Amino acid sequence: MTKKTFSLEDNVFLQNSIMVIGLILSAVGINAFLTPANLLSGGLTGICVMLNNLFGINQGVASFLMNIPIFILSKKYFGKRFLVLSFINMLLFSITLGVTQDLYKYVNINDTMLQCIYGGILNGVGMGLVFKAKAAAGGLDIIAAIIKVKFDIAMKNTFLMVNFFVICAGGFLFGPKLVMYTLISMYITSITMEISKDSFNKQKSILLISQKSEEIAQIIMQEMKSGVTFLEAEGAYTNDKKKLIYCIVSSNDLAKLKDLVYKIDLDAFISINNVEEVRGAGFKEKFL
Repeated sequence: MTKKTFSLEDNVFLQNSIMVIGLILSAVGINAFLTPANLLSGGLTGICVMLNNLFGINQGVASFLMNIPIFILSKKYFGKRFLVLSFINMLLFSITLGVTQDLYKYVNINDTMLQCIYGGILNGVGMGLVFKAKAAAGGLDIIAAIIKVKFDIAMKNTFLMVNFFVICAGGFLFGPKLVMYTLISMYITSITMEISKDSFNKQKSILLISQKSEEIAQIIMQEMKSGVTFLEAEGAYTNDKKKLIYCIVSSNDLAKLKDLVYKIDLDAFISINNVEEVRGAGFKEKFL
């Protein structure tokens, strides 16, 4: 039997609450730190700003029009629920940005680097929580999600790549100094977004060598409800035949597993590695 991991789908209220908290955190990061530092915008927002400066096109109209094909395309990859939630999030995010637009007056930090760091963190964590709740807020968020599904390219890499070109293009209009500060903020946002998105869903692969592998395997299956696989191995120096234990456990259960193993065999050898993604019986498939 394999231990089933918790999913936000099991609790709709918690899922929606995390989504709203994510939107609020992003809005706070933008209005309290990033906007006061006059940093450039990435994604569709950055494109809209440039179109406005070059051709006088209304940013709201441009954003709405560019989001239409993106939302239609998202239905093909994520279904109607994702489309509806993302559209609602886009509206809620606009409202939240409006409500928090004067936050900078209460967060009086005249240090561009600090504003880059803390604004990037809050924005990234907020975006990650929205993705964790299996939704998006429109624009580049959805594009990055589609690329992740279609080509398995990490979302943070898509954010960095697209924003790099958008910000550099904006540099011709606003100057190189703001470009460099903005890229720092964008990098922090992409990293914290990925960490937040995958929070509480980290898995570890365990490779264990012991003279008491049978006994250890039984206790892991009984106490942790985790599946175990035996791998046949042979010591290169001793030529001894051994059974290696291979299993996947949640990072939250790692301390318990080590405690169980070393109660049986103090000389057991354990190799622990991070797992990017796990699919199969007993494990909830990662959304993005």
